Amino acid sequence: MIRVHGIVVFLQKHWKGKEVNWDLIKKSALVHDLGNIVKFNLDKYPQFLGSEQKNMEYWKKVQREMIEKYGRDDHEATRQMLTEINVDPKIVQGILGKSFHNAVEIKNSHNWLTKILLYADLRAMPFGVVPLSERLDDVRDRMPQYTSRADFEDLVGAALDIEKQIQHHLNVEVSEIADDSIDTDENWQSVTF
Repeated sequence: MIRVHGIVVFLQKHWKGKEVNWDLIKKSALVHDLGNIVKFNLDKYPQFLGSEQKNMEYWKKVQREMIEKYGRDDHEATRQMLTEINVDPKIVQGILGKSFHNAVEIKNSHNWLTKILLYADLRAMPFGVVPLSERLDDVRDRMPQYTSRADFEDLVGAALDIEKQIQHHLNVEVSEIADDSIDTDENWQSVTF
């Protein structure tokens, strides 16, 4: 979530398009995956815990507690968590709308919060910022809930079109978005909701 926030900050610094509510988008980036703990396959992908891999049993316990409290649907868990901590309903709506399975609708919309949030999320992987094509390959490899859909290639095409839409509003190339060009320390700790 911090990496996605860093990508949003990068986009804001290089934005030349119409005015958007960057504060809302940055806040959304910081909490958009709160419920993901309920969907992680910690046995299959332990590397996603990074340095916390040594605390695997602790994280499995936390995961069991979160599933018991919020269920197994990561989107519903995120919605419940955001509601519980009293996050602005606009943020909740933007986060719940930015899913990859909505990429075609997002591409065709004028909702820059969801476009920017989805794009930033699609550029971030657990271990760094990657080109969109690499992230889409990751979706192909790890996420059968998308690849088994009849409209999967439409979703991929929409994601690529969203990148073009965003590129049109930047004064740099999207290829400049990388680990060494984003700021993951940019005062996110002081954000209030």
